[in-house]
Amino acid sequence: MKTLKIFLLLTTTFLLGACFWTTEDNIAQTQQDDSWSESAPKYILALGDSLTAGYSLPIEDSYPSQLEGMLQNEGYNYELINAGVSGNTSAQALERLDLYLEDPSETPELALVVVWWNDGLRGQSIDTLENNLTQIVEKLQERWVKVVIWWMQIPPNRGLKYFSDFKWVYKKVAKATDAERIDFFLEDVATKSQYNLPDWIHPNKEGYAIISQNVFNFLEKNKLLQND
Repeated sequence: MKTLKIFLLLTTTFLLGACFWTTEDNIAQTQQDDSWSESAPKYILALGDSLTAGYSLPIEDSYPSQLEGMLQNEGYNYELINAGVSGNTSAQALERLDLYLEDPSETPELALVVVWWNDGLRGQSIDTLENNLTQIVEKLQERWVKVVIWWMQIPPNRGLKYFSDFKWVYKKVAKATDAERIDFFLEDVATKSQYNLPDWIHPNKEGYAIISQNVFNFLEKNKLLQND
């Protein structure tokens, strides 16, 4: 009988201890999960040229930085990757795209692509531009990245046909790839001196604030953002 009592006592103690440690482990695991959720933002890739890089401005004034602030202020856990390089053409953007897709833990959920301004200024082939842009979109989509492409307007000094073809190529690519599109990167900013640098090409901080608000509104309206 005494042996039985000791056995029952030890069994009860073991079961209570197991419950205690299981509860402690669950609490610890929950805390780890919460900590991971808070420390693991989603990424948005901003791929482009000087208009994305924030030419002649501090990096915090560029549209990717300002957009990141807007998103986080509204409770969206996103970080922006500024992949803008001044002077880049669509071919150069395509060549370096893999650099931003190497780390699976930082694969962007969304990509904002503005890469053809310099192609147009240099009079590059429309067919080449279309092919480069299509490859950029498809390479991102292969990794399940949602893509938004933005149109940029160029001066008509290379002839009306080139101007017209350049104007429509982004819509053609968006339709063929099911990418989202925004009609004009410099909406409400172009030709307004108070929103541009003295070169009348690149936005200033205030201009980028308008651009950032425009894209934020677009992303929300089209349900391209996710809360944690």
